[in-house]
Amino acid sequence: MNRGPVLLSPLPRPQAAHRLLVFPHAGGGPSFYRGWSGAADAGIEVSFVQYAGREQRIGESPVPDARAVAAEVSDALRATVTRGDSRPLALFGHSMGAIIAYETALALTDVELSALFVSSRRAPATVTPPTRPVPLRTDDEILSHLRGLGGTPMSLFDDRAIRELYLPVLRADFHLVDTYIPGRDSYALPLPVTAMWGTKDPSADAALMTPWHETTTDRFCRHLFDGGHFYLVDHFDSVLKLVREHLGVSPQQATGRVGRPVREATGRGLTARSVRRSPR
Repeated sequence: MNRGPVLLSPLPRPQAAHRLLVFPHAGGGPSFYRGWSGAADAGIEVSFVQYAGREQRIGESPVPDARAVAAEVSDALRATVTRGDSRPLALFGHSMGAIIAYETALALTDVELSALFVSSRRAPATVTPPTRPVPLRTDDEILSHLRGLGGTPMSLFDDRAIRELYLPVLRADFHLVDTYIPGRDSYALPLPVTAMWGTKDPSADAALMTPWHETTTDRFCRHLFDGGHFYLVDHFDSVLKLVREHLGVSPQQATGRVGRPVREATGRGLTARSVRRSPR
């Protein structure tokens, strides 16, 4: 069986100074973020991770292990460097994707990384190792969890064909998250880390997101957006603007798409706090 591509670049920009690799959420794929490539500034080339079991890799079995997925992504990224693409690379992971982006950053000691952006996923330091084997979630548990997070049209799952297609992928992805334990040999990354989440997200709050500062010896920032777990759908322009600013891309390189204004009052729109970490 032919394997589909691990990395997708719908809009190659070889002249862009920066690369941004997006890691989708559980059950998600590149199509969810399809607008990012065209909306990003001309100075950023946006690519996407395509996990097994969906879209162009629909015939492959999903992999319920964060480090195994990260290893696959790391190998694919090293191949791009071997082919001559040595541009600085930033990683952006949403929800489950934040775990895999972090593990990928840990694995890529031989590739120049410029930043790690983690969205809507609790920090590794807040993960409690399970004391007994973790069972796979049932269909009802998966659907209940999706319903609680919001952002998914649950009527889709009334269709039996849709259920049979997507529930195995969601079950594997949720098992990846449920069984993830940060490695004992994990270390603080020597690159800026930015955490962001929605103010109404039932799975992320300041207590769970702020400890991401422990994963870096460089600058740490946190940003709050008005919204729930999928806040980035409504704040898509503002998220890309924030990425551009953190990467230091000149506004003159913008494509002409302007991010919507963001209110600065706490809990309404975007707020930011920055912490400088000393090396350890």
